[in-house]
Amino acid sequence: MPMSEQKQWAKENYKGVEDSLKTAFSPDFEELDEDGIRLDVRHSIKHGFFSAMCSSTYTALDEKKRFLEIVCDESRGRILVGANAALPKIEDCLEVLAHAERVGCSHAFVEYPRQLRPQSTEEVYQYMRRLTDATRLPIILYGYHCPALRHLHPSGMLMDVFDRLADVPNVNIGAAFELCERLGDRILFGPANLELVPILAKNYHVQWVGQWVVESLQSPEKPYLVEFMELVNKKQLDQAMTVYWRMAPAYKYVHELQKSFLLKGSHPWAHINYYHWCVGGNGGLPRGSTQSSDETAILDASGRKEIRDCYEKIGILPVEEPEEEFVVGKANYAKGIRAKHLTRTPLYRQ
Repeated sequence: MPMSEQKQWAKENYKGVEDSLKTAFSPDFEELDEDGIRLDVRHSIKHGFFSAMCSSTYTALDEKKRFLEIVCDESRGRILVGANAALPKIEDCLEVLAHAERVGCSHAFVEYPRQLRPQSTEEVYQYMRRLTDATRLPIILYGYHCPALRHLHPSGMLMDVFDRLADVPNVNIGAAFELCERLGDRILFGPANLELVPILAKNYHVQWVGQWVVESLQSPEKPYLVEFMELVNKKQLDQAMTVYWRMAPAYKYVHELQKSFLLKGSHPWAHINYYHWCVGGNGGLPRGSTQSSDETAILDASGRKEIRDCYEKIGILPVEEPEEEFVVGKANYAKGIRAKHLTRTPLYRQ
């Protein structure tokens, strides 16, 4: 089967490390902080990331759309911009996909909603096809063990659905070994487990990683993860593993940190923003949620120390600015905004 335009584009351009951009907020958490968002786009470029995925959490649909507009405008073609269209309602997903195409995004991310309980694998396939057929943007699928699908397969990962979707012209995927073995000749893969990358790259189209806390393993001055993927793409795998072992202490910590929250269907949002700030990003507290699963994701003094210690273990000195700058966000802090101006401090403890 000839390679589609979108798959050819992905093979040529989707290489290296993709960042996961987070929304920044005003002191009352009622509006987006445009300056903070633009600062993070510029910082992703400094890191050497090839792409930035716009992951706006606890935001309304109009805010998600505005977030995409700001990032696309600031990027000016210097970095690819992905739209996260993995939302609970398919109508909202379709609206984000259409908006992303209009404002200049280069690709989009979709997944099957955790909130739904389909009756068959065909229902899952038709849901995903409705999304992929709605846009010409290259699509990234998330291959993960979805709790909503475990009644259809114990793993929560429907291989037959991915197998069929792999032939859709604009589809690529983020997944691991079991999917590579079955679909490796038709699709690109982006494993989240770095230990697997050199192994899989020997036989499959593994040329990118990302959409997680990639700042946890590098700074713009010491871009370890970017160097790691450059070596993987040159098939210099022994040298790549040398860089991997340099990053290993920090990777082990962030991997375990993320895993504990992913099992609950959540993420440690404040920790993630702290990682961004420690190496020069905007930082700032996330808007937060009233969901009980997120209440344990409090960033306290011990959590901040562990993150900073991990950077020092891999030879990176975190920023020495006041912690208050992180709390309000670098862009806000430069304008004179301080912690006392915040209406609340979600997911953060002194």
